[in-house]
Amino acid sequence: MATKLFNSERLIINQLIDTGIFANSMKSISKEMAEATESLKKTVVQQKVNNYLHGLIGIYPESIQENLLLLIGSEFESPETVHVLLATLKAVINLPELQDERTDRDVLTQTIVRQVHSEVTDLDEREIHRLITTLFVDRFKLFTVDHPEFIDSEHNQEISEYWNVDPNFNLIAQGIVDQLTSKNNIVLNDTQRVNRALLIHRYISAKRSPYLWDILLNKKDKIAEQWDNLDRFYLECGDGYALLLDKKRQQVKSKPAVVAIEVAHRIHSGISESELNQEIKVISKEFFPNSNIGLSLVKDALNDFGLINIRNGFVFPTPIIARFVSKKQSVEEH
Repeated sequence: MATKLFNSERLIINQLIDTGIFANSMKSISKEMAEATESLKKTVVQQKVNNYLHGLIGIYPESIQENLLLLIGSEFESPETVHVLLATLKAVINLPELQDERTDRDVLTQTIVRQVHSEVTDLDEREIHRLITTLFVDRFKLFTVDHPEFIDSEHNQEISEYWNVDPNFNLIAQGIVDQLTSKNNIVLNDTQRVNRALLIHRYISAKRSPYLWDILLNKKDKIAEQWDNLDRFYLECGDGYALLLDKKRQQVKSKPAVVAIEVAHRIHSGISESELNQEIKVISKEFFPNSNIGLSLVKDALNDFGLINIRNGFVFPTPIIARFVSKKQSVEEH
């Protein structure tokens, strides 16, 4: 039986899963998070957190001066997102205005976006801004949005957006690079491979992933116990599928996945295979008018999530679609 986690240890691990960083200087910290931060100074707590995550998904979190870093999630499986991530790290580290140890760490948002765009030329600046915001503002919380005061006048003034860069940015940046590099050398056992697939995709299908499905069936009790220990996720196994359900209703934000889920919602009693491409194009433009989303990526998501069955040239939604509520930009499990 696995060693039982205490509440502080669960908070640390959940924070790492949600944001990628557990920082010892988190702003607006709650009493529970303050206790978790204090507990992390104990070697026994560090070992339990490390051992749980390694046993679950085969990764030890990166320890950076009492900060922990864990890069796991669908966004880190996307080459375009990783490209933006690395280009942003490089752009910020090389900014002349942050070279000196100044207290003012505000940087014009457009300066960073344009510098990243010079390297990531296959995405437009609007999409790059969205990805940087998702990663560095919402997830890592290394940028804080700031609108410096401006003098009101009779003339309309454009209010420029700034990002305030966290003082630990360079330190965390090195940890991110180290973990992305080490990911390529990780050897996973069977349960770790299944758990990583569940955490990244939240779904395993017997049809799409027969090897992982067989492992899951053989080790279902052990895998379910590992997730139960976190007191957040629970494993649901149905006829040919397994879902990792999140009590916090984790959002699916991958654009192809969002489109795929909406497609599955709209095809109702079924459409012909020849109509599927057009339906994907219509929904892609409706949900993400400024992005170019490949048909093959959406079809992969339809299959990866087990959202459709194809019979005699017709595409039908599977019952699993009832688990998802679709919204523009994201999808929630329910």
